[in-house]
Amino acid sequence: MKLWMETILHLIFWVLCFWILYSALAFESLEVLVENGIERSIYTRNPAAVPTLAIVLAARALLFYGLSFGVLSRFPEHRQWRPLLAQLALLVAASYLVEWGLLRALNKPPAVPPGIDILLYLFFTLAAFAYRLAKDWWRNERLRARLAEEKLTAELNYLKAQLNPHFLFNTLNNLYALAEREGNEPLSEGIAGLAELMRYAVYDSRADYVPLAKELHFLQRMVEMQSLRFDDEDELAVSFQVSGRYEQLKIAPLLLVPFVENAFKHGVRYGRQSFIRLEARVENRKLYFTASNTVYEDQARPHEDGGGIGLENARRRLKLLYPEQHQLEIKQQEDTFLVNLQLELDGR
Repeated sequence: MKLWMETILHLIFWVLCFWILYSALAFESLEVLVENGIERSIYTRNPAAVPTLAIVLAARALLFYGLSFGVLSRFPEHRQWRPLLAQLALLVAASYLVEWGLLRALNKPPAVPPGIDILLYLFFTLAAFAYRLAKDWWRNERLRARLAEEKLTAELNYLKAQLNPHFLFNTLNNLYALAEREGNEPLSEGIAGLAELMRYAVYDSRADYVPLAKELHFLQRMVEMQSLRFDDEDELAVSFQVSGRYEQLKIAPLLLVPFVENAFKHGVRYGRQSFIRLEARVENRKLYFTASNTVYEDQARPHEDGGGIGLENARRRLKLLYPEQHQLEIKQQEDTFLVNLQLELDGR
């Protein structure tokens, strides 16, 4: 929903709330007239109630927006009820103190009876929960629609280029045979590794989930292929450690690739001392993945390639495929760019 439309809806909501309160609580007198045997009631409202009711709604707006955009916006990430209830109590107290202070400063009597005041606190609290749920639902639906559109586009592009992988595989096989015949072992191993990577990316990754062992093997081969670009003069230290029992676990394919790509793209420079450290550890069906790389002095912040998969797409895939089952931390320290991912897995 566009910002101006949402703003108008908020204004309508508060005007409607004020009109209901003014209609219900601003009575000054009631006069009953009888004309020709017909009774007619005339209600007189007190205009002096307008500022006091405005103060009441301003205090409740503090509660409503404090919950909606403050407390509840962070709740889905942590799911901790005690801090939520504590912050809710603080907002209710702040709303009460604002109302009490403004009425006292203006020398106005309380505008709302205590019983109705409690109902108003309950109403605006529930309204904040409902508004936040609706806002998050709308955002998630837009994200799902966008990802579905991107997936359809990718599938169409794949169909258009479906013949190309076969041609490339045949070409790589021919180059591999040529390198073997010429006795160039490093070149033949590089060609075989590239063919293996392509086969996994084109065919195996079409499944929704793949064995974690296969995904980690793909990352290992990817690291080996990336390392072929460098020699001893580049002073590159690369490590990839895998530990834990992961034979029965599965993962969404190519989920970890952007983090490895980003490390090699931004953490290495030819002729400069640099490092890349990768670690995948499995404990209690949970994957702990870490990727760290060098940050250079003239490099303000490593940015992923906008044309590739990128870290932002990785975040979106995690939110869509593993909602409330992952924790992703990306930060830059003094000389290190660090990615920490915790991911709950199952056998699918």
